[in-house]
Amino acid sequence: MKSRLFILIGTLLWILGCGDDPRVDGGDIPKLQSYIHFVPSSYYGTSYLQFASVRTKEIPQGESGRLVAEIRVDGSSISSDYASDYIQNFIWMVDDKSYISSSLTQTFPDTGIFDVELKTIDFFNDTLKDTLTLYVTTPLSILPQNPTNGFNTFSAFDSAGMTFEIQTLGINSWQDVVCKLYISLEKSTVWESFYDTIPCNGSYTIPGPFLSGDSTLLADTAIAFYWAATAEVPDTELEFNTDTTSIQVFYSALIGTDSSHLVIPIRYRSLASSITPRGTLLLQNSKGDTIAQRSILSNPSAFHFTRISPDTLLTVTVFDTTLSEYGKAVQSFSLSKSSYFVLDTLDLYDSVPPVRIPAKSRYAYGDSVQFYLYDGGSGVSQNSITVMLASDTIGYRIHGDVVTFIPRCALQCELAISFRDYAGNPSSSVIWNVKRDGDSLNVLGPYNPGDL
Repeated sequence: MKSRLFILIGTLLWILGCGDDPRVDGGDIPKLQSYIHFVPSSYYGTSYLQFASVRTKEIPQGESGRLVAEIRVDGSSISSDYASDYIQNFIWMVDDKSYISSSLTQTFPDTGIFDVELKTIDFFNDTLKDTLTLYVTTPLSILPQNPTNGFNTFSAFDSAGMTFEIQTLGINSWQDVVCKLYISLEKSTVWESFYDTIPCNGSYTIPGPFLSGDSTLLADTAIAFYWAATAEVPDTELEFNTDTTSIQVFYSALIGTDSSHLVIPIRYRSLASSITPRGTLLLQNSKGDTIAQRSILSNPSAFHFTRISPDTLLTVTVFDTTLSEYGKAVQSFSLSKSSYFVLDTLDLYDSVPPVRIPAKSRYAYGDSVQFYLYDGGSGVSQNSITVMLASDTIGYRIHGDVVTFIPRCALQCELAISFRDYAGNPSSSVIWNVKRDGDSLNVLGPYNPGDL
């Protein structure tokens, strides 16, 4: 019996051996490839295919992003919906931790170099691999150190020149950062006036003299030198790999005098162009004596005071006699000898809301109703006016600071008039009650919302 079984088995093997080759042709197996894509959190909702699969990538410290596995079959990317037809598992290794998913979200709160590995296991138990090295970078930050902004005792005719210093933060060990100095006599052309490459942390001296010729020309005036600096990683396209200082200024010292030149700029914030200020500037010395007084009749304005004796404490006070809603501005400062000193702009602010009141409390029914609008500061912004009757917006006319409208109210309606001044202060949220009384219309209020 056993011999018959062996004969049968042998026969079957011979028959199979004489047929077609049972092995699978390698050309019938699709070629699989896996790739890593990193999608920053600010682009969630965007297809990961919009972000190239690369071997290295730089991201800012604290960045969150989505790591996505892409599968390509015979060179063509397939939808994640069909990945399960080819793939058993996706295994990620991020910062020595493993995750099983086709995508995952990671945050990188610390700077450093982080390796991301993706292992993709197909249904033949073959493992595909892709890697991504993330450079988590501190954003560059550049700060001017010297000369201090507004420095005013610079000897422009001295051979010592000027020493510039900047501080650059956020330079990582894998980065080469280049810092550049720009300097000009005109603020508007600073960024067109590259001077030299300078140390990103250190000093750089431009030897003097900066000026030549007749030094007496600077007896009562000064030359302004504007400068700025940049720090950047060469060939970068990433915003966090570049930074610039604000434009700084220093002034040449006055020549042949111990007296100083003082400039005081003044600005009324958000003042309507149709309103003329009526302000006063007082300059007082350390004893409290008024050494100068000026009238302010334009906005903005700047006042020059020549031959001012240096003092350890000068005080400037600015106030307006008619625009009562603009508060007083006071600043104290010291004045060095032989200096050309430009004070930081003194800003006056309007922080008081505008008001409105009805011209009368009783009108003939069908007549126009008038409200007076008042603002003792920056002025009423007429484009901001809204008149609402019974929660519906109605039309109005505006002439000067008087708003006129016809309230079509059958019996009793809630009236609200809202607007703001040019400084952005909104009117209070009070309302009125428009009530018909026979042939008359009464305007009652104001009330707080919800009191009616």
